[in-house]
Amino acid sequence: MLNAETPRLKFALYGAHSDLGSALLVELLSRQHEAVALLDELNSMTARPGLRTKPGDLFDPLSVSESVAGMDAVICLFNAPRLPSTDALTGESRRDFYQAVEALLLGLERVGVSHLLLIADFPAIEQQPEVEAALQRLAAHPLRWTLVDTPSSGDLLTIEALAAAADSGDDNPYRLLQRIAAGIVDELEQPRHIHQRIRFRD
Repeated sequence: MLNAETPRLKFALYGAHSDLGSALLVELLSRQHEAVALLDELNSMTARPGLRTKPGDLFDPLSVSESVAGMDAVICLFNAPRLPSTDALTGESRRDFYQAVEALLLGLERVGVSHLLLIADFPAIEQQPEVEAALQRLAAHPLRWTLVDTPSSGDLLTIEALAAAADSGDDNPYRLLQRIAAGIVDELEQPRHIHQRIRFRD
């Protein structure tokens, strides 16, 4: 919940179609921020007050810049299924971490968005050569970035299910997921780990 001193902020999210993506949207909206879900199919998510959808290709710098212009920060859940990442020419899905990081860095810089939260299951991928190269590229860049280490999540929970569960108190089966989402939004509102890696795990 926002207090009188907390500004309403705008956040773009890659990876809305995942458990954590839904939890982040619920948390952002509950704090009265504006959330923009970046999707390959705009009709795959129902619009609601405070939530907009926009098209966006995570792996194309121009698309990134057009999708995130005017945002206060960008959240990217690289773990998420159904990332907007289908190659228009081949129809194949792209999952190259280096290409995503490069597109984010170039796209955010182009439109003056200075804050990125990049979320992935880093212990599972950090030994891959393209991930090592991407992290080196990120470390040398002046963008205000934070890496968030969380396990991979599924794509079963909807915003409606999580919002209803949040009202169930001690009977809420998704409290851990929602605590992780709250911690991530806390970092967005008051960044304390710029150029650092933070960890949210069971």
